[in-house]
Amino acid sequence: MDERELSDAELLELIKNHGIDRRSVMKALGVGTALSLSAGNAAAKHDDPHPPHIDSHYGYATSDADDIPTKLEPDHVVELHAIPPNPPENQPPMFHFAPSGLSVDCGDVVQFTFTAPDHTITAYHPAHGFQRRVPKQTPPFSSPVVNAGGAWLYRFETEGLYDMYCGPHHILGMAMRIVVGNLSEEDIPDYEDTFEGSEGPPPLLAPFSKEALEHELHNFTAFIEGGNEGCEWVWLTPKEILDTDALDPRNIQEGDGKVSFDQVLEDIGRADVSHEHE
Repeated sequence: MDERELSDAELLELIKNHGIDRRSVMKALGVGTALSLSAGNAAAKHDDPHPPHIDSHYGYATSDADDIPTKLEPDHVVELHAIPPNPPENQPPMFHFAPSGLSVDCGDVVQFTFTAPDHTITAYHPAHGFQRRVPKQTPPFSSPVVNAGGAWLYRFETEGLYDMYCGPHHILGMAMRIVVGNLSEEDIPDYEDTFEGSEGPPPLLAPFSKEALEHELHNFTAFIEGGNEGCEWVWLTPKEILDTDALDPRNIQEGDGKVSFDQVLEDIGRADVSHEHE
């Protein structure tokens, strides 16, 4: 019997119409070997990894920052750090991006490298419940929570101002700013220094301020005997970070296009600027 080749669709049609099993069909037609090879090739093609791609919503994540595909080689690198507490100075832990301000060209790829676990890179966007602080054409992008030693890549396609935060550590002030393109004074959007939510519905939150968090802390600890008027939020806040002169878009674009976390801390003035990364 001559060997015949059937497509999977034709084979399934035979099985459905004649009520016989796949093995019997292949044996009767003498196509066991050809079909097996064909199926093997199909499986191999199916198992091949998809070409690496930076999605406009989800970017590109990897568990190994040293294993970035060649075609996705980044133009810039930002690290995500955790600074341990400093008990003698009564300094709580701090979480930050390094650098905290960055200037890039349209189309540049930024690699965010996780030196500590449990961080995200998330755009301030109404879809995430916050004031829009990225260009209007920009989707609500976010990384997943990536392990230490991993990385996340994103391509910044649209000129404008991008404010981003870490989801797990947002309330502790982990935020940063990227300037894409060469922005003039007229190009800087209103949200650069407004920090306002919307009236809704539903109301959207601006980056948390020290005053707002102290108000919540006061209400949360109202049961304390003797009053709690002295409650003070000791951690950094996103508004403090983004409102510094260091992260003014004009300042970010100057020099080498980078603003360190130490420069941001110097502007805030209520945290020890000498630290070691963990």
